[in-house]
Amino acid sequence: MAPDDISRREAERLRGLDDAARVAGTFEVIAARGALWVWGDEDEILFTEDARRRTLLPIWPHATVARLENEGEVDGEHAIRIPAEVFLAEWLPQLREDDADIAIFPVEERSAAVLPLAEFGSRLTAALRRNGDRPR
Repeated sequence: MAPDDISRREAERLRGLDDAARVAGTFEVIAARGALWVWGDEDEILFTEDARRRTLLPIWPHATVARLENEGEVDGEHAIRIPAEVFLAEWLPQLREDDADIAIFPVEERSAAVLPLAEFGSRLTAALRRNGDRPR
């Protein structure tokens, strides 16, 4: 299980931001730290579905905010760190096959934004480049 990467107090502050600020902050943090967080266990990753019945992969910028959103719902589940490069190279193609979109920084089952894979990939690549990383 990943330790808290920010204080619970800071995580609560971030959870209280408006949608646009959560989206912008998510890309900034992923680019700066080189990773994003999903929720699951050793066998499965959490996917959700929205009102339009789209399959969504929720992602968070910090383990702590993912934990605050999901902790205690299912025994054994925890925040899982995915390096940004791995997400772009391996996860996006698989998500494309699964016809899933990305739910950014959900709080109380409300996503800050739902992005199609192509848009998420473009925005993440641009954020990494601004931060000095060069995605392949």
